[in-house]
Amino acid sequence: MCMNNSALKDIQQSLNIIRTEIEKVDAETKMAALELIMSTSQSVVAMARKLTKPKVRTKTVARPKTKIIKQRVAQPTKEKEPQSKPSIIKPIKPISPLQNKLSEY
Repeated sequence: MCMNNSALKDIQQSLNIIRTEIEKVDAETKMAALELIMSTSQSVVAMARKLTKPKVRTKTVARPKTKIIKQRVAQPTKEKEPQSKPSIIKPIKPISPLQNKLSEY
């Protein structure tokens, strides 16, 4: 840790001045002074943490979406069971042949 000695001495002198002034006042003022010192300490600690915290870079990566497609499975068709009664098939009537026509030229 690299600390500036003159800054540290200035802080120590300020704290000594606060200590001597707190001894001269009543209990309520002492509590208020301690609350001020605590809030200052918390802000200094937060600032120090922010300075020592490593910077983290975030990168957004595009992720392809997978689409699930449901396909119907062809079900095997059931063969029709033979009916108990045979169906009646009508015979097809044959078409009569065309008559020959003589064409004249």
